Amino acid sequence: MIHSFGTVNDEPADSSLADFRGDIEQSNPLFQAYDMDSNDLSIVKNIAKEMIQVNGAPVRVHIRTDNADHDKIFDEDADPTYWAPINIRGFFVPNPMEYELTLWGVDSPNKTIIIFNLDEVAAIFPNRLFRTGDLIELPYDSKSQQKPKYFSIDNAQETGNFRYTWLYLTCQTTLIVGDVNLRPAQDIVEAIDEYTDEING
Repeated sequence: MIHSFGTVNDEPADSSLADFRGDIEQSNPLFQAYDMDSNDLSIVKNIAKEMIQVNGAPVRVHIRTDNADHDKIFDEDADPTYWAPINIRGFFVPNPMEYELTLWGVDSPNKTIIIFNLDEVAAIFPNRLFRTGDLIELPYDSKSQQKPKYFSIDNAQETGNFRYTWLYLTCQTTLIVGDVNLRPAQDIVEAIDEYTDEING
């Protein structure tokens, strides 16, 4: 080999070169990617929130209740019920209705991706976020009699990572038809009181 840039004068490179930085500068350099107090991160979070506020539309999210008949192992509920809606903004692209003839009649499958600001969702549900089975009511604004309304969340995941921080909550949803069992707001207060009484004994 004519040239070897890893050695000096054919001797192994010295890995014990002096570092004149202190312990704090070495463990927390000025240009570290993971820094929750960074001004850059604050700016990006504000931009992400503004993008949803500007480009998004007001939607209503119905959180699924965990009833006694809810199977926690298979995450199934034969007769699901939902809490009163929560108003929040989300960005989605309305997909046109497509109808297809199946063995059971005419079906209209419709899948829509809805994006929320993660900090806004976490402020409402700090330990839960949105999960599979929750309903989202979208403003489709169609003149047709058969316009989609309720969409069930198939998958919800955090997206848009900037410097080890997630910015968005992306929900893959599927159109559902039929009756939806919604619990009024007063039931929420009573259910919370019952749950608190159970915990306190």
